[in-house]
Amino acid sequence: MARAAALDNFFCRLAPRLGERLRDLAADPVAAAALARDASHAPEGVADAHVLPQTTAEVSAVAAAAQEFGVALVPRGAGTGKAGGCIPAAGQVVVDLSQMRSLLQLRPADQLAVVQPGLITAALDEAAGEAGLMYPPDPASWATSSLGGNIATNAGGPRAVKYGVTQRYVWGLEVVLAGGEVLRTGRQCQKGVAGLAMAPLFVGSEGTLGLITEATLHLVPSPRGVQTAWLGFDDPAAASLAGSRIFAAGLLPRMLELLDAPALQALHEVHGQASWPMPSTPTALLVETDADDPQAARAQMQRLCEVARPLACRLAAHADEAEAMRGARRQVSQALKKLFPQKISDDIAVPRSRMPELLAQAQRLATAAGLSASAYGHMGDGNLHVNLLCADAAQRHAAADVRLQLYRWAVGVGGTVSGEHGLGLTKRCAIDIEFDPVSLLWQRRIKSLFDPQNIMNPGKSYAI
Repeated sequence: MARAAALDNFFCRLAPRLGERLRDLAADPVAAAALARDASHAPEGVADAHVLPQTTAEVSAVAAAAQEFGVALVPRGAGTGKAGGCIPAAGQVVVDLSQMRSLLQLRPADQLAVVQPGLITAALDEAAGEAGLMYPPDPASWATSSLGGNIATNAGGPRAVKYGVTQRYVWGLEVVLAGGEVLRTGRQCQKGVAGLAMAPLFVGSEGTLGLITEATLHLVPSPRGVQTAWLGFDDPAAASLAGSRIFAAGLLPRMLELLDAPALQALHEVHGQASWPMPSTPTALLVETDADDPQAARAQMQRLCEVARPLACRLAAHADEAEAMRGARRQVSQALKKLFPQKISDDIAVPRSRMPELLAQAQRLATAAGLSASAYGHMGDGNLHVNLLCADAAQRHAAADVRLQLYRWAVGVGGTVSGEHGLGLTKRCAIDIEFDPVSLLWQRRIKSLFDPQNIMNPGKSYAI
C-alpha cells in the first residue's frame, strides 16, 4: 500500500507537467513487458510506471519528486544492455532518456561533441566522420545503443585495443542527482586538473549515482587509411599465440577479434557464408590496421600477417567487403542466441598475456560440467565473451557454477568479471569476488553521499 501511495503522489506531482509522457503501465501490458527487459539473460522485471523526459529540467523535476515520495528511478536508454542494468522492479519508475537524443554541438576545431544521452552511438560517429573525425568506442550494438548507456557502462568495442574505452573520451558531464540537483562537472578542453576529477566517477556507475543528461565527448582525427582482413587458424590457442607475436613485434592493430569454431558455425547456419567473405578455417581473427594514408595501413597489415603466420588470409578489397567482415563479427552474439536461446554470455577480461589460459580454462570448466562453450571477442585487449551454450534449464543451472569458477580464476590472475557490460543484475553474484570488503564499503559510502535515500537504480551493480 505504501508503495502504491508513493507512486500515486509521484504521478499527481508530475502529471500536470509531463502529461502523456508520464504513464501508469498497469493498463498497457505490452509496453510494460518491453520496458521490463534488456538484451541480457536476466529475468524480466516489473515495469509499473514510465516517464519520457525531454529536457534536463524535466529530469530534475522527476528526481525531485522521486526523492520527496521515496520512489526509485531506473534509467533506460536503448535497452541494449547485457547485464540487466535497466531492468525495473515493482514500484519503480523507468526514466526513459531515449527522447533526449540531440547532437547539441559538434566542434571540429576543439575535437569535441556535446550530446544528449539518447543519441545513438553510430550517429555520433557518422556526424564526426563528416568533419574528418571519429568517435572511437564501437560496441557491437553501436547502431542501436545510446551514448548515455555507453557512458553508464563504460562500453568498449573492437577498436578499444588501440583507442581505449568510453571513459577516455568523456571530458565532461551534466548529471541530475537524487533530489533534482544538477551537477556539471568536467570541461570542454583536453587538459584540466583543477579539483577532484568527478566525471570519471559517473562513467561505469550504471545509473546508481545520478542520471546523465548531457556529455562532452572527445573526438579524434579519422584515419585516412584502414585495412581489414580475416586470418584463419587451426584453433583459438593458435590464434592467441598469433596475437602475442603481433604485439611482441611492436604492432598495434585497431581491431584484433577472435571467432572460434562454434561462433563461425553459428554464422554459417544463421546467415550463410555468402554474406561475409572469409577463409574456411576452424578459427578466425578479424584484424584491422589504420594509418594516415592507405598505403601505410596496408603495409602494416602485410607485416602483421607475416608475424601472425595464419593458415589463410583474406584482405578486404574494398570498403563494402571490409564492412561485411565487421558486420559478421557484430552478428555473432545474435547468431549464437538464435541457435542457443538459453545461452549465457560473459565479458571477462584478463591481462593480455593470460589470454591462452583464459581460453583453456573456459573450455576445461565447461567440458567438466557437460556444457559446450564458445569464445569470441576482443582478444586484443584481453576481453573475451565466453558463452556457455545451454540447451535447457538444467544446463543453465550447471552454467551458473561454471561462471563463478571462471570469475574467481580471472580475478585471481589480475582480471575482472566484467570488461565492458557492467554488473547490473546478472553479475551481482560476483560482487564478493571482484571487490574486497573495504572497496565495496567505500563504493557504497560514495553512493550514500550522492543518493542518501537510495532511489537511483537501487540493487544494481555494487549498490544495495
